[in-house]
Parts: sequence; structure tokens; C-alpha cells
Amino acid sequence: MTKIWCGKDGWGYLFAVIDAYDREIVGYSFSRYCRTEELLQAVDNAFNYRFPSGVRGANLTLRKHERTGYNNPDADGYIERFFRSLKEEEVWMQEYDNFAEAKSAIKTYIEFYNKERPHSALGYRTPQEFRK
Repeated sequence: MTKIWCGKDGWGYLFAVIDAYDREIVGYSFSRYCRTEELLQAVDNAFNYRFPSGVRGANLTLRKHERTGYNNPDADGYIERFFRSLKEEEVWMQEYDNFAEAKSAIKTYIEFYNKERPHSALGYRTPQEFRK
């Protein structure tokens, strides 16, 4: 989770789920609130993105999931690096007037990050190119 200043609306909270294999942001939730509900929405969005209804089955129990501890940025460098890139390339370059403006910009950046932004760790391919 990372905080983003949204001008007159105060802080917004971004929860994101990254696929460690291809560095794609597979689910996220951006909210005015920092609650378990928003975290679970990001996880649910990720699950529904990778496994749309109709393709879920017993084989999903074989997937490996990693969880990191609270307040331990060294434990999960992939998502921390995404948050840093988001802030360096988008958030710190702007002054959002309100929550809606920040939400729209974050959505656009995540689409760019997944589809257009090359990653050196992926051989300078985008997450979606690497996955293919």
C-alpha cells in the first residue's frame, strides 16, 4: 500500500497486487480509505483478472502465493519498485486537485506500466509482452 496526495480530498490509498513472474499489476484498489476492505478488493480484482469465471478449477490450488510482512519493504521488492516508478514517473510530476483526478491518472499509469513500459529485468519487454 502507498499513499498519494489528492489535493482538496486529502490522502488516497493505493493497494496493488503484482505478478512476480512478469511484473504486471494484476489488481489494484485506489480509495480514500485505508481499510482491509480495500486491500481485499485489490486481491479480488487480481484473482478475477488472472482467472475469469469459468476457468477456475482445482488446479488453482497448485499456484504458489507469496505474502510479505507488515512494514517490510525489503521483503517484496517488485511491488515496492512499482510504487517507486509510479511516484517518480507520474505522482511526483503532478499536483492532483482531487481524488477523482488522481484516480484517473493512476489507472492510466497502470495501463501504461503493463502494456507500454519496458522493464530491464524482463529483457526490455513490457509485462504483457513477456508473458506471451
